[in-house]
Amino acid sequence: MPSGELRDMEIKEYAKTSKIPLKTLRWMERIKKISNPLSDDDLIGLKLLENLWGLHDFLRPQLSQKNIKHRKALIDTCDLETKWERYAFSRFINLEPDKRLFMKNLIAEIETTYRFKLSIFEIRKLYRVRKRAQRAKERLVKKELNEGMKMANNDLRKSELDFAK
Repeated sequence: MPSGELRDMEIKEYAKTSKIPLKTLRWMERIKKISNPLSDDDLIGLKLLENLWGLHDFLRPQLSQKNIKHRKALIDTCDLETKWERYAFSRFINLEPDKRLFMKNLIAEIETTYRFKLSIFEIRKLYRVRKRAQRAKERLVKKELNEGMKMANNDLRKSELDFAK
C-alpha cells in the first residue's frame, strides 16, 4: 500500500489485521506512544513490534526483570481482560485464611472504585474469578504441604528424632 493510504489509518482499523490487540493499541495511544490516526513512524514501530510479538526470546528478558512473585501474578491474571477482574482476583488471593470476602461487598467495592454498575454477566464473571482464585489458593496450599513433606523426609536429623520417639 502506498504510504498515503496508510497515513490516515485509525487504530481500530489497524487492529483488525494486527497481532497486537486493540486494547493494547488503545493503551499505547493513551500513554502517547502512538497517535490516532497512526503516523508513518507509528506504523514502522508497530510493524517491528508485530515481528517480535509473542517471541520467547523477546518475552524472557522482560519477565526476568520481575521477581518470581510478580511473574506468577502476571501469569495467573494474564487472561483476565479487565482491571476490575484482576482486582477481584488479587482480593481473593490475598485474603487471609480465616477471613471471608462477601460477593455483595466486593461488588460494591468494584462499583465504587471503577465507577460503573456491574451487569448480571459481569457478576457471573466475578463468580468465575472467585472460583479460579480459590483453586489457585488450594494448589498453593497443596504445593506448600508437599514441599514441607519432602523437607521433613529429607532431613535425617528430623527422621532420627521421629524414629527415636
